[in-house]
Amino acid sequence: MKKYFGTDGIRGIPQKTLEEEIVKKVCSSVEKILKPQSIALISDTRESCDLITDWIIQGFSDSVRLTNYGVLPSGAIPILINEFDEDLGIIISASHNPSEYNGIKLIGKNGSKLDDEIEIKIENEMDNILIPEKKGIFQNSLEGYKSYLDFLNNVNDIDFDKFDLVIDSANGSAYKIIEDLLVSKKAKFKMIANNPDGKNINKECGATYPFTLQKNMDIGQIGISFDGDADRLIMIDENKEVVNGDLLLTILSKYFSEKDKLNKDIVVSTVMSNYGFKIAMDKFGFNLIETPVGDKYVAEAMKKNEATLGGEQSGHIILRDYLPVGDGLLTCLLVLQAIDYFDISITEFRKNHLTEYPQKLTNIELEKSLNDEEIEFINQIALDMSIKLDLDGRYLIRNSGTEPLLRVLVEAKNLESMESFSDELLSKINNYLS
Repeated sequence: MKKYFGTDGIRGIPQKTLEEEIVKKVCSSVEKILKPQSIALISDTRESCDLITDWIIQGFSDSVRLTNYGVLPSGAIPILINEFDEDLGIIISASHNPSEYNGIKLIGKNGSKLDDEIEIKIENEMDNILIPEKKGIFQNSLEGYKSYLDFLNNVNDIDFDKFDLVIDSANGSAYKIIEDLLVSKKAKFKMIANNPDGKNINKECGATYPFTLQKNMDIGQIGISFDGDADRLIMIDENKEVVNGDLLLTILSKYFSEKDKLNKDIVVSTVMSNYGFKIAMDKFGFNLIETPVGDKYVAEAMKKNEATLGGEQSGHIILRDYLPVGDGLLTCLLVLQAIDYFDISITEFRKNHLTEYPQKLTNIELEKSLNDEEIEFINQIALDMSIKLDLDGRYLIRNSGTEPLLRVLVEAKNLESMESFSDELLSKINNYLS
């Protein structure tokens, strides 16, 4: 079991739960195990990014050259690694977490997140590793911004006149480049949450807080929102309803299938996906493969099964013919292309192809993550309840892989059953935890 790495790198509150010594030792262990000579760095807009950059530089020796490409969406890293022949990528971000958090994600030479086995080796090495006396060689570069923008500009060439867009960049890493992209496409759009100050990233905005975007839209417009590092996308349809990853995957899977780009008719998702999504995949005749929660595990399953499309309900979508990791801007461009191709609204597409079960996800704050025995006990509580109440649906209880939260998902065929079961289950769980 890993001590520092979660489902999406290492995160915490700098100088509190994310210590300088930990970051330095991780970097020193990475150098010993992976032996990189050159590393690409990017970050989001948190005020602590400069501090963590300094920790990273001190964790590597002067045998390593680190190039800081600045504030960029995390999906840019595979492009930078490939174009500038970097050996490793490091993303300084805590993604969708509040601004006081930060962290690092490690991206290998192949453009993908490191395997669990390598992360475990890095952690095991940290106990004995020595921090180098001479720090890494550091330089800044603006070339990465241009390379990533060129990549996005070349994804497609649809008629943006058909769309009236409202963009919520979460005051995060997409804030500038999405505007530059849409200006170059001559799109009709307006921006919100695009004035980062180091402390307002994800604050009542972005993919995890769609209400602000909905308030700033009119009927008929399409909303587009990213999280802090822009690796996930949540949209708002023309009726101001939330479009989550399940619907994005449904749209893209049908589009890719008709364009003969859905290899082996496989779609990969996680256990969090709505049962209605599973029904839609079955009706389309696609082979659905489910993984544990985490886009890292989606990516691994896609590689193993040679799938071209996979993702999470949270909006992490991986389009493997383009990038080996999730990228919200890339996903946005291809969803708009699909809608243009079908020549119907997102609202109509949903009505025709996806009927979602009522679902509720509740996050319970913890002092520290629960151990396996505690999770097992809570699951037994839920199982007993589901048998007693004859639940026509499901539940899923797990630790968050990125912060000290217990995530409790309840889904049922009708809203009343879902709400009733969720309320009683949450009451029993809180009683147990107290």
